[in-house]
Amino acid sequence: MDDSNNTKLSTSALAKLLEVPSSQLFVTLKDYGWIRKTDDGWELTKKGEFEGGEYIHSKRYGRYIVWPQELSEHPLLQALEDNRHITATSLGKRVGLNAREVNRIFAELGWIKHGFQGWEISDRGAECGGIQLENESSGTFYVVWPQSIESSDLFTSQLHLTAQLFSISPSEKESVVNTKDLNVEGDLFSKEPLVDQQTLLSIDGHKHKKKSLLQICHWLYMAGIAHASHRRLPVAGEYYADFYIPAHQIYLESWEDENGADLKKKLQRKDLYRQAGFAVIDVEQKDLEQLDEFLTREFRKLGVRIY
Repeated sequence: MDDSNNTKLSTSALAKLLEVPSSQLFVTLKDYGWIRKTDDGWELTKKGEFEGGEYIHSKRYGRYIVWPQELSEHPLLQALEDNRHITATSLGKRVGLNAREVNRIFAELGWIKHGFQGWEISDRGAECGGIQLENESSGTFYVVWPQSIESSDLFTSQLHLTAQLFSISPSEKESVVNTKDLNVEGDLFSKEPLVDQQTLLSIDGHKHKKKSLLQICHWLYMAGIAHASHRRLPVAGEYYADFYIPAHQIYLESWEDENGADLKKKLQRKDLYRQAGFAVIDVEQKDLEQLDEFLTREFRKLGVRIY
């Protein structure tokens, strides 16, 4: 936001200078008693005016508060800068994940939960240093975390497991992997993800023969979708779906470049789905490269909300 006086900074610009989330700065200034929330937005207090806060009127943004640039050196704000918190977006960028995938990890640990207005912190999350914030423009809730969260074994083991599953090259996604390929911990409390040399163990305990199925199973579990693996189809004959979501009666199939008997069985199942009119999501090899975006979009098409 451009200010007419370049020695004055909006609260958002001041937050950027301090390298903290703007919502965190708004909350901090409120806690310091420099501003207060009203029905019309933020209002300066006497303390805020004493610290140099004043109003600017803009045709585009209306009335908003600005601060002297030197306020960034204020001892109280320096303490805030020294205690920076990290967003899920920032944590995800470091390992190639989006904010939604990172928030699912926190939710799986029981540190946050998705509420009506967004991600809400739990008591356990607060104990780990998380802070509940509200986006000033959208009114949605989100949580920021202390930098020390990156030293948490519980969180980082989950973070790197997810990153390793979804951030490898397309050529590697074709093959069945072993411990050396990914260095994956299949469970928070287990060091051995492989049941044997050809079986992969998902975080929810499902066993798979292929990396693509492990990826999909992990995504379903982290997205909070109860699912069956290798579920027999309710038709004549012995046919099994890769995954079944009973709450929404949706089947999910991973279509890889197969041949021989496996390909024949897959094509038979595809015909069965069409004849029976079952709802099915087909995951092609190319979809694995953007699995979160693809499955989120496909489930929403079928009326299933994905957080």
